[in-house]
Amino acid sequence: MINFRYHVVSIIGIFMALAVGVVLGAGPLQRTINTGMNRSSSAAASDPQLSAQAEAEAAGLKALASSSLTGSLTGTQVALVVLPGASDDDVAAVRSTLTDAGASVVGRVTLTDNWQSTSMSQYRATLSTSLASHLESAAAKTASADGVVGYSIVQVLTSSGSETDLLRQILTDKSTPLMMIDEDPTGKATTLVAIGARAQNAATASSAPTSPDAWVGMAQAVGSTSGVVVGDASSRDAMISRIRSAGTAVTTVDSVGTTLATVDTALALSTKATGARAYGVGSGAQSVIPSNK
Repeated sequence: MINFRYHVVSIIGIFMALAVGVVLGAGPLQRTINTGMNRSSSAAASDPQLSAQAEAEAAGLKALASSSLTGSLTGTQVALVVLPGASDDDVAAVRSTLTDAGASVVGRVTLTDNWQSTSMSQYRATLSTSLASHLESAAAKTASADGVVGYSIVQVLTSSGSETDLLRQILTDKSTPLMMIDEDPTGKATTLVAIGARAQNAATASSAPTSPDAWVGMAQAVGSTSGVVVGDASSRDAMISRIRSAGTAVTTVDSVGTTLATVDTALALSTKATGARAYGVGSGAQSVIPSNK
């Protein structure tokens, strides 16, 4: 299903850009896209013809992008981290695009509300002391409590051994689980893709207030694998917006729930660029699509 708030005009722009091989920046063109989306989003929702056109353009974008993506992620072993409120359809779309590009999705975990709820912040802070003693990453030594939780999740997905087994037991403890293992990668993952909720789902992802510190902590850990965080940046307080404004060293993709987001995710994993990058059309985006240079 297409999220029309982000999709209609951005798809037209990206479709044309991919066709001519233009690398789109975050300047005048992105402002034009955002303006166009705001003007046409309500019309798209009520106009069957416009809806059909957007569907066709999304299919065209995916087909056109496949020529650039095919084989670009061969040898890449990805684990998916599903955040609270994420749509199953969005997770499936990201997974399909990654595998079409040649990646192997070797595992999947789902994070619970305990991972991000502000009411559980003290619990996570206490737990982080125990988790930190089993971590292999040097970066985790200076991380926040939520950062330690994030690095622990990464270690479970990318490593194996007795210390990792202990981390797994702590994180999945049945009394207060932070994580559920849907598909065990047995430490084979080399990079991670974390997928968050759409804008309309974010408010109902948890019945309790959520902590941006948890988002940033997880994003830092994903960044240590050169991975990508995909989510919402439609407002200043949205997850991707908060991760970006915190200066987190991770690549982000906004507009989750659109073909643009799934294509950007695969392109971001395959691009040669280094450092934190911000793709999409939401708050804090640097460019609409990654450059393959």
